Amino acid sequence: MRKILAMAVLLSVACTSAYATSLATLYLNPIGNEITEGDNVTFTGRFVTTDGSSIANRTIFILDDTAYVRPDIILAVTTTNPDGQFSTSWIAVPKDNGSPFHFYAKFIGGNTFGYARSESYESTLEKSGTTSDMIPPKTIPAWFKNISQMWSVGKVRNVDYAFSIQNMVDYGMIKTTSSSGNELKIPTWLKHPAMELYSGQISDDDYVKILGYLLDKGLIKL
Repeated sequence: MRKILAMAVLLSVACTSAYATSLATLYLNPIGNEITEGDNVTFTGRFVTTDGSSIANRTIFILDDTAYVRPDIILAVTTTNPDGQFSTSWIAVPKDNGSPFHFYAKFIGGNTFGYARSESYESTLEKSGTTSDMIPPKTIPAWFKNISQMWSVGKVRNVDYAFSIQNMVDYGMIKTTSSSGNELKIPTWLKHPAMELYSGQISDDDYVKILGYLLDKGLIKL
């Protein structure tokens, strides 16, 4: 009986270790306390293990922390290079409510390394003198076109693209009646129109309608 119990304990430990993820640290370099509307803001940083080793080929999102008022919004996306470094840019656009930005970098986690988030940095955005009072129509942001291209060529994972689609749904860019669940499902054939979106071969509106239809029909599950 003792032998059976000991074997059960060892098996339990082995199974737990097989699916364990390692801790990692994500660094985002500060960009300054003030930015101006229309600035091309460059975000840089590094993703490393707890002992300082580089973590390459991981998807890094740059988000604005909205302080629980609504889901944090993605501003840019990139991947780490062989040295664990990343760099991506964003054209500064004011918030609807004029509040400061609270930028941070995020890795949503995977089989090897768990969820990681950098320190947040606050920046106020000064509007340019040419700002129009008109609210521009909602269009697909540049970051989503970029990750659509990266996903279509296998540079980022399905889970990264699903996280991106969900953010678009959260902010009303993609209309759907479906709700998120525990199952992840994205059809492989979608990679072709995703690349066409990036290259301008199909319109933003057409791609949004494709995603909305697939979500409604359960062909995409987030």
